[in-house]
Amino acid sequence: MNILTKIIKEDMKPALGVTEPGAIAFSVAKAKSYIAGEIKSVEVRLNSGIYKNAFTCGIPNSNEVGNTFAAALGVVAGKEEKGLESLEDVTAEDNIKAQKLIDDGKIKVELSKITSDIIIESEVKTEKESCLVRIEGTHTNIVKIVLNGETIFEKEIEGKKEDSQEIELHKFSVKEILDYINSVDISEIDFVMSAHKMNMELFQEGLNSKRTTFVKQLLKMNGDKI
Repeated sequence: MNILTKIIKEDMKPALGVTEPGAIAFSVAKAKSYIAGEIKSVEVRLNSGIYKNAFTCGIPNSNEVGNTFAAALGVVAGKEEKGLESLEDVTAEDNIKAQKLIDDGKIKVELSKITSDIIIESEVKTEKESCLVRIEGTHTNIVKIVLNGETIFEKEIEGKKEDSQEIELHKFSVKEILDYINSVDISEIDFVMSAHKMNMELFQEGLNSKRTTFVKQLLKMNGDKI
């Protein structure tokens, strides 16, 4: 497999809704999975890119938007084993519980660093326990877990070791990318059509929803042609 194909494939992970709120909910749900008891506080620290992108994004199975509500739903009903689809089973009752946590001042989300590098650090506390989960590099790449003050998992971010080769798109020249486009076998990138199919289904959902505006306006501007 061409290294550029690998980059594309790794970046095309399906998520329930927008990736950033899903990543926030996943990190909080992961931290919550290690501890028990009534939630005392949830603190989430985000890099500027994640913070901005999730700030006004809608959340699956909810009428709410943004970082704070994503974190609240993550701790109330998130299922960490589902990754970016951790909010798949959220109910109306879960939304009420999440709002109460916010109203009680138990959910705090703040900007930690101005950078495009993905950083999500979520710390969940109950009366007797606490767990911190840190994600870096990609939306589900856990690099550290601290349970009750003790580090129980830690790994170095791929690409930061001196002897490793970073796989980053900006390291390729325009010519190298163009050569790849002109020569890659179609069977190697047929997974792209899965994303196309998913997006067309989302497009149809948008046309049928009373909540959407952009998709209908863009269709109208295009002469009602898909």
